[in-house]
Amino acid sequence: MENIKLTYFNVNGRVGLIRAMLCYKKVPFENIMVTFEEWPKKKQDFEFHQLPMLEVNGKKMTQTIAISLYLARQLNLYPKDLYLQYHVESLLSTRDDITPLYRKVKSKKEEDYKAYKEQIILYLKRIEKRYEELGSGKYYLGDELSVADFFLGCMVYEFCCLVKDEDVLSKYSPGIKKLIDRLKENELKEYYEKYYIPI
Repeated sequence: MENIKLTYFNVNGRVGLIRAMLCYKKVPFENIMVTFEEWPKKKQDFEFHQLPMLEVNGKKMTQTIAISLYLARQLNLYPKDLYLQYHVESLLSTRDDITPLYRKVKSKKEEDYKAYKEQIILYLKRIEKRYEELGSGKYYLGDELSVADFFLGCMVYEFCCLVKDEDVLSKYSPGIKKLIDRLKENELKEYYEKYYIPI
């Protein structure tokens, strides 16, 4: 892969796991960050008026999950087994369930925060159960590093960081917490040092 441009806002958000996969695989890319002040004038230039956008050799791609799965296949971070593919895509799809509440919680309304926290706890319990059913291995799918691990270490971790009054990750998903900690010390170490933007 060459001539790669990744365009998103100057936050982690939807694009954290994409930056992390490229970083881990040592793929050079131009990390273009658009400010929220610039966005109203620039959005007309982007398909669906949304970000992120990945450009590879002039070919432009949009939609976070589609980009993530495209890169996972290109970078050998996507399982060959169909059942494990289901687990990857099901996990990534939880982003669409959580994101609407993620946006609302920033309003600082108590009812929005409560609804967000309840949703996060529910999903952490379910993800922990799936991880156990998959064997509680070194990685989410067992011995095979995949895009699922980058999703956990970037997006799920950030979802949990917005819950300020309780360590929900340790309490409701201790196995996933240990997995994320291992990733942050190893496969995600360079990403967190170079690209992660504290929230």
